[in-house]
Amino acid sequence: MDKNTFITMPPSKRVQEVNKLLQKHDLKEISGILRIPPSTFSKVMREGDYLYHKADKQYYPFVRSEEGRKTNSRTEDNNETAFIKSNVDTLKKIIQHFEEQGLLLLDKRIYSKDAKYVNKSIRMNSGIYEEFSRFCEEYYPHLKTQDVIAQTLIDAMYRYKPESRREQ
Repeated sequence: MDKNTFITMPPSKRVQEVNKLLQKHDLKEISGILRIPPSTFSKVMREGDYLYHKADKQYYPFVRSEEGRKTNSRTEDNNETAFIKSNVDTLKKIIQHFEEQGLLLLDKRIYSKDAKYVNKSIRMNSGIYEEFSRFCEEYYPHLKTQDVIAQTLIDAMYRYKPESRREQ
């Protein structure tokens, strides 16, 4: 991290970065690493109402009142709540889709970086293939048909393997 990046960071992000550095360095060393005079470093770190606590060797937000302390602790919860509120319709659709159709989870072997692919030609009933293609387009348009077929093969191997031979 350089001096300009450090100074232009939002105060909360700056405090997070400095608190990480404080695990291995003291304040004077950090100001030296950043090539900022210690007095300037302290001034920049106070932006956003943060104070250094010597015993903990960390910066904390300064709270001017008990009400402010309660408000400050709720800020993180508010960010999550705001995200949920702004995406409530999408979340409802995901839940509804899951309840109606279930969730197709692909086996990690299907999209593994180490997977090797081969082309195979198989004879198939054209009606069944067309129905399967429509199924994939309607319910899983975000997936490649080849990945859904691969998952189907894995599911069939597991489902139709005799119980005595299934892995525990």
